[in-house]
Amino acid sequence: MMILKKPLTWCKTVYLYQNRPSLLGLWARSIFCETRKWDPQLTLEKKIEIENYWKPIVKCLDGQQSKLTDSTAHEGREKFYALSMFPYPSGNLHLGHVRVYTISDVMARYHRSLGKFVIHPMGWDAFGLPAENAAIERGIKPKDWTYSNIDKMKKQLVEFGFSFDWSREFATCDPDYYKWTQFLFLKMHDAGLAFQKKGLVNWDPVDQTVLAHEQIDDNGCSWRSGAKVEKKYLKQWFLRDTTFSESLLQGLQEVDPALWRDVIDIQRNWISSCTGHRIDFTVQLESREKEELPLSVYTETLELIYGVSHLCVKSSNHLCVDLNITIPGAVLPAYAIHPLSGEHLKLVVTEDHLMYPNRDVKLAIPCISELDKATADRLQLPYRNVLDTSNNVLIDSKELNGLPRHKAVEIVRKKAKDLGIGGERISEQLHDWLISRQRYWGTPIPMIHCGTCGTVPVPYKDLPVTLPDSDELISKGGQSPLAMNKDWLNVPCPRCGSPAQRETDTMDTFVDSSWYFLRYLDPKNENLPFDPAVVNKYLPVDLYVGGKEHALLHLYFARFFSHFLHSIGMLSSKEPFKNLLTQGMVKSESYRVSKTGKYIPKDQVDFSGQSPVEKSTGEGLVVEFEKMSKSKYNGVNPEDVLSEYGVDSTRLCILSNVSPQSERNWSEIVYKGVINWQNKVWTLVTNIRKYHEANSSSRQEGDMTEKDLTDWEKQIDETRNHIINKVTHEFDNTFHINAAISRLHTYVSWLGKVPAGAQGTKAYERALGDLIVMIGVMAPHFASELWTGLADVATFQTHDWKSSVLNQPWPNLDQDFLMPLTYFVNNVAIADIGVAYKDLSSITTELALDLVTKDSTFIDQFSQYTVQKYSFFHDKYKASLKLTIPEYKFPISSETTAQLRKQEKKLSKQKKRLYSI
Repeated sequence: MMILKKPLTWCKTVYLYQNRPSLLGLWARSIFCETRKWDPQLTLEKKIEIENYWKPIVKCLDGQQSKLTDSTAHEGREKFYALSMFPYPSGNLHLGHVRVYTISDVMARYHRSLGKFVIHPMGWDAFGLPAENAAIERGIKPKDWTYSNIDKMKKQLVEFGFSFDWSREFATCDPDYYKWTQFLFLKMHDAGLAFQKKGLVNWDPVDQTVLAHEQIDDNGCSWRSGAKVEKKYLKQWFLRDTTFSESLLQGLQEVDPALWRDVIDIQRNWISSCTGHRIDFTVQLESREKEELPLSVYTETLELIYGVSHLCVKSSNHLCVDLNITIPGAVLPAYAIHPLSGEHLKLVVTEDHLMYPNRDVKLAIPCISELDKATADRLQLPYRNVLDTSNNVLIDSKELNGLPRHKAVEIVRKKAKDLGIGGERISEQLHDWLISRQRYWGTPIPMIHCGTCGTVPVPYKDLPVTLPDSDELISKGGQSPLAMNKDWLNVPCPRCGSPAQRETDTMDTFVDSSWYFLRYLDPKNENLPFDPAVVNKYLPVDLYVGGKEHALLHLYFARFFSHFLHSIGMLSSKEPFKNLLTQGMVKSESYRVSKTGKYIPKDQVDFSGQSPVEKSTGEGLVVEFEKMSKSKYNGVNPEDVLSEYGVDSTRLCILSNVSPQSERNWSEIVYKGVINWQNKVWTLVTNIRKYHEANSSSRQEGDMTEKDLTDWEKQIDETRNHIINKVTHEFDNTFHINAAISRLHTYVSWLGKVPAGAQGTKAYERALGDLIVMIGVMAPHFASELWTGLADVATFQTHDWKSSVLNQPWPNLDQDFLMPLTYFVNNVAIADIGVAYKDLSSITTELALDLVTKDSTFIDQFSQYTVQKYSFFHDKYKASLKLTIPEYKFPISSETTAQLRKQEKKLSKQKKRLYSI
């Protein structure tokens, strides 16, 4: 065994643990740093020892990065904000968590190795119904349940070696966080975007309570009482996100379609085309003259606003329901006040098919609708003809007279915006965001209801409105449990001092998670949600990693918050996320009895026959990969696989084989390939140590000639450059970490074939060191042990061997390495031309064309033809030149499409090879 020659001084933590014998006895029985011996066998037991030894050291090194937050050490460095969607603290990680956080950790470590200042935070989406239900079932407080789960899950995350910056940690249920959620709500209220109106809720008629969608079973019944759920109108709080519909649609043009992919369509379809406008009316009931009710109307003819004779309302509108008048043609005992003329307009119940599909109110304009004209005439309602159809200009419309419709609509839009009654372009299908929840465990809405002043906001200085401790968690009578806490409920009005009551609804948890990524950047700010100067310095988020199931609502609401904050000057840009990586779901095998559809656990399955059957009955089973679920008995506990295979093997396993964006069918078979690969890498370090041990005195190069060594060094350098280029491309552009790992598999196999004599060369030492550096971003503990084994025998200054592998820079390409310039003729790839790496970034279209036309293949086959047009593309990994030669036809014996494609495919493979590996 080789004795350690060089003291590892790069991390004091190593020596800290060297001075703790009790820990060494448990963790370091075969650790190279401690025993000074290298074991050529990599057993599972040894891998667990390696991880246990290196975990605190890796944690120490990762913690050093977070200290840069409060210093100026990162000034002048390019930033990289790596964000993963923060979890709900359920108490246990699942493999979906492991996948998303492993991906974000790899990308964070990669960009840190590029010398960037990396922001990689973690926190907790801690409010919500599950904690409330768990607390009711267990007889404990939601707060205690939540914080206990946070402690447990944080330990699990640390166990995986994720390089999160825990100095930025918070939970959305922390008063120091939701104080600022309330602050932003009040800002929206100041801007007219937070308001109350009646909205439909799910109502349990037995328990007299409002239900969330999750509390309704497949039969439409309440999960607790079993009663059939009804729809009921209650006064609710809304955020007018529709104000930013057009801005949010336009923002989708700013993101990278290659990375956002179908998420752009998901968002666009949710918002829909902004073909109309919002205009607000006020409704007064004849029985309650003093009460004014807001009524927002969608219209696609805003310019004809002075031609309205009445308002059409669906029978399902809350006014019709409250007044119990739902017969089409009936007139409600109420009137709407015209927002510009002040005229009183009737409200007429109208059949649904005559209305917009997703709206329950419509403007009736007789001059463009025969049906509206017939209704107005029948009810003897006055109206104006406001459109001269001969030249399409406005008449009898006050300031709009004589204007064409497209100009008139802009004037009405501006006037409505100035009056605060709408004017924004919106879509027909998108509605304002209902944020009221009649629950305890959520952010209290900071409003106060006064009999004299009406509904008034809590003063900013009085924030936060904190949740009181409460043993009553079940809502009753359509009110939040908070309504039963009289000490908390009753307060003086902040305006007049009269007795008043707090708003008892709490906010939808989507509100809390719509701005958390901004607070991460300034988490200790006591005066504002964040300092705009700090946040604008580090936005946008460079990479946002999370489940595709959140690609609609969460992403939409987060974008809405950013657009709003931009509108009030707190953010310099509208779009918060640059690159988006929506990772696929992790699925596991389930076993379902064919006849009954009953799911059974794996230990009740008999696998001895040709097809699996249920042990007790012999019934056939349906075996398929499905989303992990307790009810399907197909969940996988990450702690179980950690104890069996270790952290780094699990990280590599979940990264391998399929792209992060694809669904993953979980199978422990993948571990076999990962373990074999780790053993091969271990063998590479073992072999180079054996070489140096055998040649420590004489430094003989075996039977290899100097020419052989030179040739091998050249091949090693070419292979190294080729692999680094491909792996870097995957990390930078596609995020296909699985493809990068596949490249490294090939690299390891190739390095294993390098003869022993060439393993003492500088090229080989550099190539092996770079391999370990690249492994380090994915398997930091394993790589740390490999690094110490290699550093001990390293004889060339190819790396900073005294520093940790996690502090090594990402490998660079050699300046004279030939990069591929691929040229195409009529969309068929012809050949690659080598261009030095140092020249690739500066190559011009003209130079590329000159290189291609001088290529021998081009001269032989295409020089006699005229290039009609060409286009050139290049980045730091490759370049391509596409030529169009209409008169050239590829020689094909048959004109069938199938043969044509086959011939083109064959020709595209006949490329000149730049590398001989």
